Amino acid sequence: MKTLSYLTLATVIAVSFAAPAQANTLTDTLTETVSNQLTELSANIKQQAKSALEQTVAELFFSAGSQQAEQNVAKTSEQATTDQQ
Repeated sequence: MKTLSYLTLATVIAVSFAAPAQANTLTDTLTETVSNQLTELSANIKQQAKSALEQTVAELFFSAGSQQAEQNVAKTSEQATTDQQ
């Protein structure tokens, strides 16, 4: 009976030492996985922000370019009309 008690006690102690080690490994793995996902998410957000900024800049320059072109056409038309008179 003593042997069984000692064996049970030894098993409980061994499991109590092994369980936190397994939990730490699980926690480390989970932490690493979440960290990797957050890194990927951050990279995706940066890429989307960069694309949105580039698209906005392109639209603004196109809009400004269109306005300048219209002004140049209007000026050219006015000059041509003035030159003909």
